[in-house]
Order: sequence, then C-alpha cells, then structure tokens
Amino acid sequence: MGNDAPKLYELIWRRAVASQMADAIIESTTVIVDSQIQNSKFKIQNKRDNYRLRASGSVLVFEGFLKANPQALDDKKLPEFKVSESLNLLNINAEKHETPPPPRYNEASLIKTLEEKGIGRPSTYAMIISTIEERQYVERDPSTGSGQRLTPTPVGIAVNDFLVKYFSTIDDIPFTAEMEDELDNIAHGKREWVPVIAQFYKPFEKTVEKVKEDAKRVKIEVEKTDEKCPECKSNLVVRIGRFGKFISCGSFPKCKFSKPFVEKTGLKCPKDAGEIIVKKTRKGRKFFGCSNYPACDYATWKLESMKKTLV
Repeated sequence: MGNDAPKLYELIWRRAVASQMADAIIESTTVIVDSQIQNSKFKIQNKRDNYRLRASGSVLVFEGFLKANPQALDDKKLPEFKVSESLNLLNINAEKHETPPPPRYNEASLIKTLEEKGIGRPSTYAMIISTIEERQYVERDPSTGSGQRLTPTPVGIAVNDFLVKYFSTIDDIPFTAEMEDELDNIAHGKREWVPVIAQFYKPFEKTVEKVKEDAKRVKIEVEKTDEKCPECKSNLVVRIGRFGKFISCGSFPKCKFSKPFVEKTGLKCPKDAGEIIVKKTRKGRKFFGCSNYPACDYATWKLESMKKTLV
C-alpha cells in the first residue's frame, strides 16, 4: 500500500479511540426577533409590515471524542440578548441562498426510507428493488460509483405522474403503510381477509372504471438522436422496451425500423483499444466491457478501476 498504509492505520486508530470517548457538547442558541419596520428608508414592498427574524449560533463547550477525531466545526457566537429587548434596525443585506435538492436514492437509502415509513418488510425489500429495475422505472447511474444512485427513467416518471393524478388515494405513503399492517394482521389471524380486501376493492374498482373512461393514453418521452433512419430518413430515437433501451424510428408505427441501443462511455479498452460500452448481466446488473467481444473479453464493474489501469 506504500504511503497509504500509515494513513489508513491512523484513521482506524482514531475512529477506535473516539468510539470509547465521551460525547462532544455543543451549545446551540437560537434568537427569534419579531419586528415591525417603520422607517421609510428600509420600507419593503410587501403587504405585511411584521417580520420574524431568526439567528442561530453554536459554541463547542466540551470536545469529547472530537479531540481524537476532529471535524471542521467553527464556533458561531451570537451577541448577548435579553428577553423582550428592543432592537434598532441598522442595515438590511439581501443574500441569495439556494437549498440543494436531496440526493437520489441508492439501494441502502431507499430501504432505510421504506423502513422509516413502514412500507414493505425485510423479506420484500430485494423484490421491490428488482421490480422497479426490471420494469424500467429506474436505472442505475454508473457515474456515481459503488453507491449507484437510482435515477428515474421516462417510463418511471410517466407511471408516477399517472398514479398521482388518478390514484392519489392509493399511491400514498399512509395508505400503503396501513395496508401493510392489515395484511400482517391477516397473516397473524387477527383479521379476516375477505372484509379487508372488500373494503379496499369496492372503491378501487369504481376508480379503475372511471379512469378507463376519462384517462388519455400516456405518451412516454423519447430521447432524440442525430442519426437518420436508413429506411425512411426520419430521426432515430431512444425508446424503452421490456428488455431495456433500444433505437427506433421516430415515425413509428409508420416505419418499424429498430436496432440495439449501445451506451458508450467514451473510453478505450486497455487490451485492444476498442470502445468501452455499458452492458448488462442476465439479472440486469450493469458492467463495462469491450465492444469487440468475443474477440476481446475485457470487462470491469467500475469505470474507476479501468481509469487507474489506463494511467
């Protein structure tokens, strides 16, 4: 491992020692100020003249385990305030702040959320993940490394929008969690299955019949390419079928030309300089291999490992 061995040992040692130390103590303070702007110099164009302002600060009182495993914590001290104290407005500074969106789910974070919401059971989590992948509702983003975030496909987005629009009472976290509990009660002999299913199915059947009459056919967004169809010269598009992505003519069903979809990585094979493309195992797991297979059998699970080989 070379120079990395001492660093790894130090990291393990610090974590081990820190796990036996006391918790750090951080004193957090929040100050809330209810104000009314009266000075015309600072008048804000808003129907409301009353504003609630908030300031937060924190101070490290006791280091605890942070002594052995320090983190980037900066004290943010607030000035001393008194309850019901009157404050004078000196200046207003407008700052733009954007809250980043939450990260995409991966397998671990999705299962953790399902557990927190009471949806599914340990025996069904693997089936849930495999089902949404097999039905092309999500796909793994290979650029995110071993975590492999689950990214919704156009099919998944269309299905979700359809369910939210027409089946909002069923496509709902509380309903799903309650139904899971009812099914558990049936399995444990605490409830009869006929009344439980009847209570759900009767209104559901009416909703299905109404959706059949009112709902319009959902159009799945397609990804356009720069290629032309060799048969009718229309633009080729990327569609998602039962077995994954494929190339199809944009004028379908008038023209039924299609061919396999090849997802390129822009990297060359270290064995024969062929194009490295994304492939799938029989179970749908993605890996990276040479486009010249079977003449070249190079394959890897991670692009990072191949990049290190090329360096």
